[in-house]
Amino acid sequence: MSPLVAFVIRRLLQYIPMILVVIVVIFILVRMAPGDPTYILVGEVGDESFVQAARERLGLNKPLHEQFLIYILNVFRGDLGYSYLRSESVSKLIIDRIPATLILVLTAMFISAAVGIIIGTISAARRGILDISLSLLTLFGISIPYFWLGQMILIVFSVYLGLFPLGGMISVGMDYQGINYALDIIYHLTLPALTLAIFNIAFTTKITRGSVLEALTQDYIITARSKGIPERRVIFRHALRNALIPVVTYTGFNTGVLLVGAILTETVFAWPGMGSLLYDSIRLRDYPVVLGIFIYGSIMVIIANLIVDILYGILDPRIRMR
Repeated sequence: MSPLVAFVIRRLLQYIPMILVVIVVIFILVRMAPGDPTYILVGEVGDESFVQAARERLGLNKPLHEQFLIYILNVFRGDLGYSYLRSESVSKLIIDRIPATLILVLTAMFISAAVGIIIGTISAARRGILDISLSLLTLFGISIPYFWLGQMILIVFSVYLGLFPLGGMISVGMDYQGINYALDIIYHLTLPALTLAIFNIAFTTKITRGSVLEALTQDYIITARSKGIPERRVIFRHALRNALIPVVTYTGFNTGVLLVGAILTETVFAWPGMGSLLYDSIRLRDYPVVLGIFIYGSIMVIIANLIVDILYGILDPRIRMR
């Protein structure tokens, strides 16, 4: 067995208890939420026997600990149950929405990482008015909530200027194929991706700036400058490479934050991903779908953290997986 495979297996075994804790906490919190999904499903029929029969069919008449044990056993078998309201498998509902969420989150992650690293490096290298201005913009970006920013961007660029669509992932009534279909998705993706990325651009900029400033004080930077290496190469070739480790750490660990931000962003822009599905499921007390989304979300965060751990060894030769 190669060291990489052994490392991945060890990390996965460490994450199993974490997933179990997530399932327990979310199961309890969902069940403690006000509202009865039975009444949402059957409506105000006024017939208590009919309501009780619906509870028995959904398994909601059992004690909470029995419901939890049944659910855990089903999860171990790969069965996340069926939606109360949509009469579909929870796994199918979520898997159908995952591509849209991944497109949004990965695009926002790429934009925030690329723009944040560039701005943060420039801010660290150009001390003075430019650095102060960029720091103020960073503080402003960190302070803006997703839902407010999304609504403002939607009003300005879609309602007033009419440059982008009001929502959705593809144009309704159009049968695009190939490159035209991809361009149509990008057209609809622009505003929600920017909304989700702006907050993370600010954080990435702040982390990159601090990390590059620290790297510029190291002895190897002084040695590189004494050899007459151009300043741009010193910054981007030597300082930035070592400064990227905290940025990569933040980017990987920030996957969960992006998924949470995607809930609000997808709701504002009617983006058909896991976030909008979670919002609707919480509102309608669709317990199996809510639990399933959190399980899939936890798996996505775990995969992102594994990728970050592997990138450590690539970015810094001193870090090796054993």
